[in-house]
Order: sequence, then structure tokens, then C-alpha cells
Amino acid sequence: MKQFFTLLLVVAGLAGCAQSLPANLQTGIDSLFKDYAKPDGPGVAVLIVKDGKVAFEKGYGMANLEYGMPITPTSVFDIASVSKQFTGYAISTLVQEGKISPDDDIHKYLPDLPDFGKKITIHNLIHHTSGLRDWPEGLHAAGWRWDEAFRYEDIMRMVSKQHDLDFEPGSKYQYSNTGYNLLAAIVTKVSGKTFPEWAAENIFKPLKMQATMVNDDYSKVIPNLATSYYREGSEYRKATDQLTAFGSSSIYTTVEDLSKWVIRFQQGLADKDPVYLRMIQTDTLNDGKPNNYAYGLAIGNNLGVREISHDGGWAAYATNISNFPDQNVGIILLSNSGNFNADGESDAVARLILNLKAASGNKREDLSKLPTVKVDTNLLKKYIGTYQLGPGWLVTFTLENGQLMTQATGEDKFSTDLKSDTTLWVPAYNSSVKFVQVTDKANAIVYHGSVSKRVTPLKVDPSQLGQFVGSYYSKELEATYRITLEKGRLVGHHMRLGDFNLSPDMIATDTFGSAAGGSMAFYRNGQNKVIGFKLSGGRIRNIVFEKI
Repeated sequence: MKQFFTLLLVVAGLAGCAQSLPANLQTGIDSLFKDYAKPDGPGVAVLIVKDGKVAFEKGYGMANLEYGMPITPTSVFDIASVSKQFTGYAISTLVQEGKISPDDDIHKYLPDLPDFGKKITIHNLIHHTSGLRDWPEGLHAAGWRWDEAFRYEDIMRMVSKQHDLDFEPGSKYQYSNTGYNLLAAIVTKVSGKTFPEWAAENIFKPLKMQATMVNDDYSKVIPNLATSYYREGSEYRKATDQLTAFGSSSIYTTVEDLSKWVIRFQQGLADKDPVYLRMIQTDTLNDGKPNNYAYGLAIGNNLGVREISHDGGWAAYATNISNFPDQNVGIILLSNSGNFNADGESDAVARLILNLKAASGNKREDLSKLPTVKVDTNLLKKYIGTYQLGPGWLVTFTLENGQLMTQATGEDKFSTDLKSDTTLWVPAYNSSVKFVQVTDKANAIVYHGSVSKRVTPLKVDPSQLGQFVGSYYSKELEATYRITLEKGRLVGHHMRLGDFNLSPDMIATDTFGSAAGGSMAFYRNGQNKVIGFKLSGGRIRNIVFEKI
């Protein structure tokens, strides 16, 4: 039995090893992913392109825990939002062929979409400046549970019933998967082929990406599929992946197939092919501020060098493609572990391969592997308090039995690991928090690269909570939320989402954070009676629920 597991470990760590990188770099990459090279957990497929050729490919960990199948370079993964660059290529191709223009009103091709009284262009969809609500939060608010099917048809029905835009088109950047689903619909309208058909005929077949497809039926049998897992306590559990959101996601492929795409993409840039050059054109907002999101690609300067990249995450899959065209290097990481930090690990590989010393801070740095330190309790007391992450979105730190705990609006309370006097790691978020502007107390935190100020919470009178009790209906989502008062707390109820607590916003009057997601800002009539609320989240704004 011991020999059997030893063999599994070797197979899991060495699958697909035809390499051309120097031995020291191969050893360095093995070291980066050694924690995944085990026979009892999910892992990652790694491939590196250098000078137009595959220089390294290898699998670490298991593709399937039930049958003991190791990850190899031919294992198939759902690449989630990494799919968007293929939609970007499709749109750029149609522009080059003269069949569409980025300045076209999307209603020219999709006349059944609501008329918001504002012109939304293909350009807006490409650069995430349309104001359209993002479907994951929207459908979840309507009652979809995260472990069930989200279909392309569901998304199209949601956007067809949207009443208002989240903002004036072009005025701000707000990542919208919905916009890319509509781009796929435009490809279908113009070409006469479904998006899965167009992608197969114009991208996958010409590049001989034989294991790649746009999934339009989640019940399909996919050979060599890596099952995705998330950790719950000391155990791994299978994630549920029933998504067919083509345009924004739902491409299944391997690192070997993606290497063909990366090689062609980098060659297209080198040849100054207008289709590929257009794909890296960034945007300017209405006020002149830059927007560095291009055609399904983020354009930036990371690690001190030019980088063209995109990551993805869905149903415990975590993926990333990072191109460094000036160095002729491409890095592809596909993981079936919900705890995998695709951005951070891609940076680590880039630092090794390109001999770069430090991250620029544009991406989240993985601090999980650093040792936990003990910090003086008097210093920790300075961090206790509430900080505003965004509109209706607060995070509160408490000190409990010497442990700093964190709780965001509408969410559970989570423990943290201190990595220095000022920095902690939140395992539940796979992210770090740094306390800054520390005098007699910390006056701000840095989270995901943004500074969030300390705020003083409002005091809520429990005797006034009864005025919010009632049932509320959204015509846009065709959903009803019932709010009751139980043991001095407001509790929301939805037929499919169940019961959830409402927590006072502490900053905005008549506003509550919802454990079901988002915040509820109640509004009143002329007689000061509550008559409804507006639901907002990270990528949805002001969805109206009227009191019944």
C-alpha cells in the first residue's frame, strides 16, 4: 500500500514532463507547486510558453479524487472568465471584416433588449462600461442558488427585464459578465452561427485545439475532465458546475490547447495583425480617466514589465493566462482547487522565469504560506473598529480571546492570521488586509489595493425596526422578499434562498446589509412610511422592491 501511494505521488507531480527550461527553473517551479503534488487533493496544470514554443508543462495533484486520476497537461478544466478573450477575438474579427463597428448601438443587433433611453455600444460591452447588471448577483438575488444551473437563457431573460442601468454608459468601469454574453449574442446575429459553433470553426479547429469547446449543455460528458473541489474543514468537497454562460465563460480546455492560442496570440501581436492589436486597445471613460480593460484582457504593468492577462474563477476552478510579450513568455495555470490563488501563483512563476524581484502591488499577494506571528494585544486593540469598503459595504474587526476576527456586511464572522504587526491574512477570503495611518488607532486599511477609511457606526434604535417588516416584490427579478422581526432582529426570507439576517449598515440611515447578498436601502413616501427598498451589490445597483 505504501508503494502504491508513493507511485501516485510521483505520477501526480511528474505528469507531462517534456521540458526545455533550465534544470534550476524546473526545480524552482516544482518548489512553487510542491504543496499541490499530492495524491489526496486537487491541484494545478502548469504550462509555460517561451519564444513561441512550449518550454514547460506539468501537472500537480489530482484531477479526480474519487478515482485517483492525476492532473496532466491534457486534463480539461472550466477556464471561467479566461474565456472572455475568445469573445474579444470574435468581436475584433467581425470588426476587421467590416460586419460590425465598435460604435454600433447594440440594439441594432439585439432589438428586443430594453430601451434604457441611453445608447449602449459594442464598445461599452467590450470595456465593461455599459451599466448593465452582472448576472451572477442578479440571478442570485432573484433566487438562484450557487450550486444549481445558471443557463445562457436565464441570463438573457434577466437582461431583457432589466428596468434601469447601474450608471450612464461610459461613465465608469464595472465588470459585467452580462455584457460579454450579449457580445456572444451579437456574434450569433451577425454570423448566423451560435457562438459555440463560431468559436469552433474560427478558433479551435484552425489552431487544432481538439480538446476545447464552448459548453452549451452542462450535461455533456467531457473526456479527461478535472473535477473541481473546495475545502471544508479538513475535507474536500465537490463543487457543482452547471454553467452555460457562453461569451463570458464556459470554455473547457487544457493547458496544451491553450498554449496554441497563446503562441498564436503573441505571434499576432509581433506581426502587428490588426485583429490582435485591436484586442489590446484600452478605453477612456467619459471623464477622460483611463480604463485598462481591453477585449477580454487586462492590460497593465505588473512586476515592472508589460503584462496582458486575465484570470477566472467559477465552481472552485481557478485559472489564469498571463502574457509577457516583450519577453516572449506566456504562463498558463489551470486549477481545480477552490483555494488556489491563480493571480498570486502566476506572479510567482513570472518572478522566477523572468528573474523579477518584487511585485508591483497591482495583484493580490499570497501571504498564506508566511508564518503566523504574535502581536502585542495593545497594538491589536488599535485595529478594532469598522471600515467602509464601499457603498453599503463595511467590515468590522473585533478582538476575541486574543484573536482578530473580521466580519463584512451581511456575512459570517471569520478568523484571521497575523503575518506582521500591521498585516493579516484572511483565509476565508484568500486575501490580506493591512492596517495603515496608525496613531492612537488605525484610521484606514488597505484591501485589494484600495484604501478604506475607518468610520463611526450609527446607533440603531431597536424599537424602530418594526417599520421595515413586510413583503416586498421586484418586477424586474420577479422575486418576493418577506421581512420579519424576530428577537429584536430583522430577518429576511425568500422561498428559495431561505432565511437570512439583515444587519444595520451603521453608516447610511434605513440601510441594511443582507446575508443573502447586497444591501437594502429602504425608501419612504411623503408620510414617512417605508414603501420599498433598493437592492445593490458589488455589480448591481438599485433594483427596486416595492412593498406589497
